[in-house]
Amino acid sequence: MSADRPRRRRNASLAARAVEAVIRRDLRSTFRRVVWAAREPVELPDGPVVLYANHHYIHDTYLLWLLAVRTLGRPALVWMEEWGRVPIFAPLGALPFPADEPAARSRTIRETVRRMRAERDTVLFLYPEGRMGPPDAGLAPLRADMSRLARVLPEETTWVPAGIHVTWWGEGRPTAVTAFGAPHAEPDGAEADRLETVMASLRFVRPADTIDGSCRVLLEGRRGLDERADLRALVPLFRRFQAWGDR
Repeated sequence: MSADRPRRRRNASLAARAVEAVIRRDLRSTFRRVVWAAREPVELPDGPVVLYANHHYIHDTYLLWLLAVRTLGRPALVWMEEWGRVPIFAPLGALPFPADEPAARSRTIRETVRRMRAERDTVLFLYPEGRMGPPDAGLAPLRADMSRLARVLPEETTWVPAGIHVTWWGEGRPTAVTAFGAPHAEPDGAEADRLETVMASLRFVRPADTIDGSCRVLLEGRRGLDERADLRALVPLFRRFQAWGDR
């Protein structure tokens, strides 16, 4: 049994790298860039962290992974209601959280606590709205019982709000803008206000902020066709189709 353990670890590592490659490729093909809305580098408190975020975009977890795992090198966990449909993210810390299976959710919470105690810098991604909603509707009422969760997590866990905003800067692909709010020691009922504050601040980030250093570009995506295409050589040909201009 012990001889199989190194092989399982190697396989898990290979699987994790493969899934990370999928995430990076998807982020680059989806977004023109990912922006950290601060002059200072990405930073999280030492020790276990619950990073709770708005959930309005299909790529939310990818973006949190970019911040916590890719940028900071922290191990991460996320609870997935649809884990059984897309289990490939298990090597990166995705745990099943099916809506109709209380026993499975309880097992996931226990496993979360175990991992946060075993690896003290673990980050748990939490979407307290409970489901993904349309961005234009704003933040939905928070359904997660964060105070109850805090009672079972390690006592030294820090809570940090994370805002995610997707916008268009005149290019063929959108820009994702992200930021963290101020850390706090435990849930106190003001989590929705904290998230709203962070989300509102992201709407004021502009392209010039990435030039003057007010914000940092964490990932450059692929340029869209609008940026790549240069068809000036075809101008003489297409002038022939402007027959109305010669009449």
